[in-house]
Amino acid sequence: MERKTLILLAGLTIVLLMALILLVKPSPEVGQPGRKIEGITMVTDIGGLGDKSFNDAGWNGVQMVSKGLGLKADVIQKMEGRELVENVSQAAEASDIVVGMGFMIKDAIIANAPLYPDVYFILIDENAGALPNVASYLFYSGQSGYLAGIIAASVSEKGKIGVVKGMDFPSVLTYVAGFKAGAKTWNEFKGEKIEVLTKTADTFIDSAKGRALTKSLINEGADIIFDVAGATGIGVYEAVQESNRAEGITEEELTTGSKMPKYFAVGVDVDHDEMYPGEVLVSALKKMSETIYRAVEDITKNNFKGGLHLVDFKDGFTGISDMKYTKQYVPQEALILVEKAEELMMNRDERLLIPLDMMDVDEYLDGFKVPEELLK
Repeated sequence: MERKTLILLAGLTIVLLMALILLVKPSPEVGQPGRKIEGITMVTDIGGLGDKSFNDAGWNGVQMVSKGLGLKADVIQKMEGRELVENVSQAAEASDIVVGMGFMIKDAIIANAPLYPDVYFILIDENAGALPNVASYLFYSGQSGYLAGIIAASVSEKGKIGVVKGMDFPSVLTYVAGFKAGAKTWNEFKGEKIEVLTKTADTFIDSAKGRALTKSLINEGADIIFDVAGATGIGVYEAVQESNRAEGITEEELTTGSKMPKYFAVGVDVDHDEMYPGEVLVSALKKMSETIYRAVEDITKNNFKGGLHLVDFKDGFTGISDMKYTKQYVPQEALILVEKAEELMMNRDERLLIPLDMMDVDEYLDGFKVPEELLK
């Protein structure tokens, strides 16, 4: 009798435990259905907001998320490198999704992601490796630089175009390599010798230095200057504007297209055409806003995938602007050449996948072969 009672009690205990297991649901982890996503915080790199390119593009994407997906949005932009780990930690404490902008944020995300396993991290323009709650996005932005290089070389009247770099990091150098490869393509296509001059600011946050370097390039004979310099690049546009005004060309003439400027800038990351109508020949795009929106949308649909995501022209995340104010200045054969190059990019032709780990632009150019299809 005593044995039967023990068996009965054991059976009841098992039933009660199973009931408790069914009643007590585990808290949702990253990637599990049912998790409510409410807030998103972006952490800028050292340039902060107001750079009119990289960080501003990221913040625009977060605002798109806030408006389109109904999430509360915030930004943290303390700029000292020693604070980056703290910045990411603060963002993770406050939000369900943290967006980190650029290579300077990578180590801070790697340090924080394991401490916040229930938070999604989106890293733009760097690779944090195989962390399950981190999605890293790298852009084949050399494709954008390549197309812009063709356009710039085709429009130059002085035979020299220029580049102002912020610092020699791969994400900058892949743009520069693409731009120079584009100019090389135009030279071989037309039998010309357009020269590409470069200046390095060694900073992303000094617009006065960007202005001075641009003035120097103009004095050396360059008439089109590519900005790849973050907030330093604001000085590129200022110098181009000043140089055109010194030539007696008015803002109205540029906006209406009644007079061609003597000098152009080439925008980077975002479409600068509307910011400086008529004085930005073309913009080399890295569509970070759209990338962030799509990444967050995947999270809300429980389709999040950690790890590295490589995005390119075929994905719709690289390319050039529409040249609303300046297309009339571009030779038709250059526009056709760009279209042919875009067709190769749509097929992910490896010859136009400018390496992401770019370190030596000159070495790359020495080995770059213009696709024969583009020379016909």
